[in-house]
Amino acid sequence: MIMKKFFVTTPIYYVNDKPHVGSTYTTVAADVLARYHRSRGDRTLFSTGVDENSQKNVQAMEKSGETDLQAYLDRMSDTWKTTWEELGIVFDTFVRTTEPRHLAAVSRFWNAVKQSGDIYESVYEGLYCVGCEGFKTETETVDGKCPLHPNSELSPVKEKNYFFRASAYREALLNHLDENSQFVQPESRRNEIRNYITEHFTDFSISREAKQVSAGIPVPEDSNQRIYVWFDALINYLTVTGYGTDDKMCAEWWPADIHLIGKDILKFHCALWPAMLMSAAKNDPLLRDENGNPKLPTRVFAHGYFTINGQKISKSLGNAIDPRALVPTYGFDAVRYFMLREIPFGEDGDFSESRLTERYTHDLANTLGNLLQRTIAMSRKYFDGKVPPSFSHEAKYTFADEAGIRAIRNAVDTNMEACRFDLALEAIWSGVDGAHGLLHANKFIEDTQPFKLQKTDPTATGAILYSILEYLRIISLLLAPFMPDVSERMLKQLGQNTDSNLSWGGLKPGTELPEPVVLFKMLNN
Repeated sequence: MIMKKFFVTTPIYYVNDKPHVGSTYTTVAADVLARYHRSRGDRTLFSTGVDENSQKNVQAMEKSGETDLQAYLDRMSDTWKTTWEELGIVFDTFVRTTEPRHLAAVSRFWNAVKQSGDIYESVYEGLYCVGCEGFKTETETVDGKCPLHPNSELSPVKEKNYFFRASAYREALLNHLDENSQFVQPESRRNEIRNYITEHFTDFSISREAKQVSAGIPVPEDSNQRIYVWFDALINYLTVTGYGTDDKMCAEWWPADIHLIGKDILKFHCALWPAMLMSAAKNDPLLRDENGNPKLPTRVFAHGYFTINGQKISKSLGNAIDPRALVPTYGFDAVRYFMLREIPFGEDGDFSESRLTERYTHDLANTLGNLLQRTIAMSRKYFDGKVPPSFSHEAKYTFADEAGIRAIRNAVDTNMEACRFDLALEAIWSGVDGAHGLLHANKFIEDTQPFKLQKTDPTATGAILYSILEYLRIISLLLAPFMPDVSERMLKQLGQNTDSNLSWGGLKPGTELPEPVVLFKMLNN
């Protein structure tokens, strides 16, 4: 059987600062999708990385008092990699836009676009936002300021640059949107990009004069110009597939199945990037399918903005939260859980540590952790430290069954496909279609009172405890993409070394149960 491939990406992040909860949100979501697809047996490629060719990186280095740009880039790149590792994020490849494989990809791509006749020289005159690393038209400013970076002055620019003939692909882009309803998600973003392409999509300046910038890749055959940072950055999605270095690998992995991005970079990913690919595909067979059509990303999903306690994340306000600072208190799994449970992916949302504390205490410690600990403790006490026999008993003594588990699994699968991580987790905690969720399990124990039944009907006690233990085994597998460490610790406490069986009845009676360990420590308020 040929395994399905799944290729997921995050944006590449500027290294002018360390990660905050906004960039973490995107990267955790990508990690969850990658883990989910690996668990299904799909061949999976998960890429992330950093953009080192931005002028804002140079400005950040100068502000820090450092003078060695390469040393600064090395240090900051390592900070990003380390942060992801500390948050349980397992990527397959981490790209830096200064490394040789990326330079090879950019050179090949530039030449393919040039051969299509879509690169020409002209003079650009207008305003440039270093914060966005983008040129701004009058309609994109508010009171002469960039709405995303109102505290930064827009720089007037007049240069002779290379331009990309993006406007030639306006109709093709609109047709692609019409024919591929899943290309841009959620739906509100699809409407937004359609309006942008129709009313504002024009030719792009794709280079800067070398004397004006300190970073960037030289234009092939013109060392006086540097490639515009966004033109080179988008190509990273090809770089990680081997484009420019390994044709066989590229043919295997491109196109991406999903780009996860923030909504602030929507136009680059859903207008400029597919137009670039359409152009390059004319002269590069690697970028065309068997029918000669350009191979475009299957989906681009743009999530909303994070605020911090109701305020926009801002350096000037000093409210950016380093996600690593939360780990000692809550553990990285709880941070991951909160981010994806609290806010519907695609909508704006607020990050509040008080809400994190509430979720941690109620959902994780009091519901999941307490359920696991008390069920194992009773099983050890009443059944000689082992999983009870799976007694056939009255339905009132069985918490879950195959049909109920199947309903929850189906709900998780449906919502994962739609990137509704909040609803996938909601199905696990609250149940679906009559199937019980975690929130019902502790009440089930209180209602059936196995600790009392043991004296009069030990088989009923065994039926109750086995059904909850088996339920927890399957739940631990469903939680694995979201909370990999918690899932692994749950399985160990259930006497399972490795497990991937999502069908009911996988937990063998008589399995030794270790001494229960606290899954989520109590917070010191």
